[in-house]
Amino acid sequence: MISKLLKKQQLMNYKKYLLMCLFVIGICFGEAKAQKLDGVFGGAQLYTTPFNGMQISYFSVYFRADGTYTDNMKSRTWRTDVTGKYSISGGAVHFVYKKDNETYKINSSGNLESTQGIRHTLYKMKAITSIPAGAFERKSASSSGGIGTNMPYVGAFSSDFLFFDGKGNFSADRSSVVGVMGEVATGGSIGGKFSNDKSTAGTYKLSPGEITLSFNNGKVDKHSLFYSPPAEQDMIVMDGDFYFRKDKDELVKERPNRSVKKSTGSSSTTTSNNSASSDAGVSAGELLTKLRATYGGAAIDKVNTVKETSTITGNMQATAITDIAARKFRLEIRQNGQLLMVKQAAGVDSWQWVKGAKSALSEKDKTDMELSLYQGVMGLHKNLNNYFSTATVAKSKGDNMVTFLVNGNKVIYLIDAGGNIKANAYSVGGAANYSVYRNFVAKGGITYPSVTESSDGKNKLTVTTNNIEFNPVLTADTWKTP
Repeated sequence: MISKLLKKQQLMNYKKYLLMCLFVIGICFGEAKAQKLDGVFGGAQLYTTPFNGMQISYFSVYFRADGTYTDNMKSRTWRTDVTGKYSISGGAVHFVYKKDNETYKINSSGNLESTQGIRHTLYKMKAITSIPAGAFERKSASSSGGIGTNMPYVGAFSSDFLFFDGKGNFSADRSSVVGVMGEVATGGSIGGKFSNDKSTAGTYKLSPGEITLSFNNGKVDKHSLFYSPPAEQDMIVMDGDFYFRKDKDELVKERPNRSVKKSTGSSSTTTSNNSASSDAGVSAGELLTKLRATYGGAAIDKVNTVKETSTITGNMQATAITDIAARKFRLEIRQNGQLLMVKQAAGVDSWQWVKGAKSALSEKDKTDMELSLYQGVMGLHKNLNNYFSTATVAKSKGDNMVTFLVNGNKVIYLIDAGGNIKANAYSVGGAANYSVYRNFVAKGGITYPSVTESSDGKNKLTVTTNNIEFNPVLTADTWKTP
């Protein structure tokens, strides 16, 4: 009898031990699972600009269970691309985004809440097998100024639309650049290039995390696609671009002349807009004529070369040399008279020199320098203003915003009600830069700003022109390596 009781007690102890082991294993396993994320998270990050305005950055991140992540959802190989590794500790995820260390708390809903800066949430997106019928508008902005500042509103802004009928048909419309790829039958294109505000349409198919768009001209393209339902953000994220749902009343109010029809094998969206369209009551051509009269268009047309010397914030000096016809640009930076850096863009022969070391000039820097031709008063030159003359015009807080693209890169003029240039903005690869002009002076029949405040959204520079020469003689020595 005692023996049976002992065996029974041993069996009970063994079961308790086994249950304890399973409990511990369960805790460990649950903890291990909690240490990894698996999915796409997206949201809006807010921060202040050097102009004391607000800037918003929409971004998405794909976290994998293996501890890696990518923030480049535009890539065709986003499923395998690796930006870096993330870690989870104390209920928070840690990773690097654009060189900044980021920490987000994982909340009870599985979304990520910011722990620094202005509070915001990254929502876990869903891979879907159907898209609810409706219109989605892409919102992106990079701007200065705003409430509480005297700075003009300057920025690179686009408002693009995607229409889905919920039955496999779509149409894409944009006032600038739409985040979808494909040739347009009318000769324009979408996906990094301007199509003169034309629309395109076709059919779509969904697979987990992706959408395949089949355009009416036969072009087929695939994109990453995720969705956040109405209870959260009510948006789709395609190739990392954020499209928010627009209701019918909003669309009618904003776009009364536009209608959408079901795809029938040819372009199914009709529009009354064209490449020189205007919501401001004035065309780009009319504004160009006024600006040329104000700033000396006849004298500007005679300029072939320019040499400008200026002082940059602090004790830096800059010399900028431009050959308009040859499309050659050179920028020299000095400090206390000592040459520190030279950047030169001249087609394939583009380079930079920094403290004795010469290397290739980056494509972004090259494009930045080339775009300078299409801004400020030089952008009014008869050999350079063809983009301006066919631009779109929209109202912006009482000013006229003139927008056009140069080789796929957006350029904006901000012109006040009196017909004066207030500022320029441009973007290369989605990164916005803007310049505000002050203290206009006249020389040789040309009126130009003597003070320019420039910013890339993070850093601000004030450039004061000390001297400018129109049509200086440029020799081979002008372009030589230091």
